[in-house]
Amino acid sequence: MRILWIDDEIDMFRPFVYALKDKGYEVETATNGPDGLELAKTRDFDLVLLDEIMTGMDGLEVLHRLKQIDNNLLVAMVTKSDQEALINEAFGKLVDDFVIKPFTPVQLLAVIKRLLEKQQLVSSRIAQEYMAAMNEPRDLDSWQGWVEYYRLLGTWQRLLGRYADAGLQEVQVDRRREANVGFNRFVEAEYHCWLSGKGPTLSHQVIERFVQPHWAGPNTYLLVLDAMRADQWEAIIPLLQDYFDISTDSYCSILPTATPYSRNAIFSGLLPLDIQRRHPKHWVTEETGQNRHEAELLGEQLRRMKFEGRHLYIKVAHGDELEGTRTALLDKNVRFAAVVINFLDLLIHSIKTTRLLDEIVPDDAALVGLTRVWFASSPVFEFMKTLARRKCTVIVTSDHGFIRVKRPTLIYGSREISANLRYKHGPAIRVEERDAWLIGSPEKYMLPSDHLGTKYAICRSDYYFIYPTKPREYEKAYKYTFQHGGISLEEMIVPIATLKSH
Repeated sequence: MRILWIDDEIDMFRPFVYALKDKGYEVETATNGPDGLELAKTRDFDLVLLDEIMTGMDGLEVLHRLKQIDNNLLVAMVTKSDQEALINEAFGKLVDDFVIKPFTPVQLLAVIKRLLEKQQLVSSRIAQEYMAAMNEPRDLDSWQGWVEYYRLLGTWQRLLGRYADAGLQEVQVDRRREANVGFNRFVEAEYHCWLSGKGPTLSHQVIERFVQPHWAGPNTYLLVLDAMRADQWEAIIPLLQDYFDISTDSYCSILPTATPYSRNAIFSGLLPLDIQRRHPKHWVTEETGQNRHEAELLGEQLRRMKFEGRHLYIKVAHGDELEGTRTALLDKNVRFAAVVINFLDLLIHSIKTTRLLDEIVPDDAALVGLTRVWFASSPVFEFMKTLARRKCTVIVTSDHGFIRVKRPTLIYGSREISANLRYKHGPAIRVEERDAWLIGSPEKYMLPSDHLGTKYAICRSDYYFIYPTKPREYEKAYKYTFQHGGISLEEMIVPIATLKSH
């Protein structure tokens, strides 16, 4: 059991902390409410021991905020009083038990054991509620229906990762895979209509629909956190709620769900084929540097939209670079600033080795937890707190998500096919049609053709392409890695949020 003990006199209870650790409990401590809340936001705890009377923020206020962060978090109030009025108020705010001062180690352990039993009951209840929720009828014939289902799956992913046994978590993995199979069929049937404007907001419409409406006010910032998924954004929100009023929506990444297509579409306001036709110098066909002209494409879009005033485009590959651009970004004369942050690279590169990554992030729930911990101490969070102190609007989004690939599928073609693992384009492509969507007429789907007879192959669900020359070698090298470019809920449903400072 992971315990957080919040008390402004915690040094008096160090012997109890050491005793709990000797019993096998993991114990973190905080000397005030705000510090305790920060720990609760960034780490998963099973139980909080919370002092009732503290300087500054008192125990009842901390309790209220803890339950906002996680309504299922167990909290035991440590108090000198057993007055009925206090107990009624605390229980009204969902406190789970009391520890009355003074207490002995035996009394403290008795409370913890009671709460362990309650946690087991919570786990049992959650299992029943999960099965009931999964059996409810839902609308999966609309984009919004799929967005809501994906959010539901994300909510249960967090709960099951914390309370459920391995068997139920495996059921959830199978459920998500089944969901992606259905989502694939839905996307392939509707995508052509979406490109004509009959569907959800797509990548090339993001600035027009979500950013432009705020230009009439003070400074506007667009933060594009490259390859951030919706469940990662949900994990970040509690850290930002003390600084911003947050409204979260979603849009659909275009296909392929890869930076050269989706992010170029955001900044140009155009679909890939239109970029190639209108701005051929800005459409790069080589495997590297395909987003090198985003600043120029953004400038062209702003001219078409008749944007007035100064704008700024900055791309940040490292946390230190963000700090170095603060002066330019905080210039009040810049009415609109677009900032691209290599979010996934910064997150993954914070772990030194691939082997360590596999150990720390064995599943999606662990990935979301890592995101929350990393963001809490990141330069991105510090920069956003600076923006919260200004009268400005901040739009936070991504260009696409990603998925952990698990199943290899063979692809055949000439040497001219592209190197990506989740999508390929080139002449004479052949794939297993069960595993990938083969697009034989790219122009129909607003995709450029580099060669005569070019086709696009886009992986479904959690498949990834391997070559027939060395299939076992390719499979071993890339299985369970994070990739994007294909068709999945994780890659296509992209969060977009509007943040206004309090």
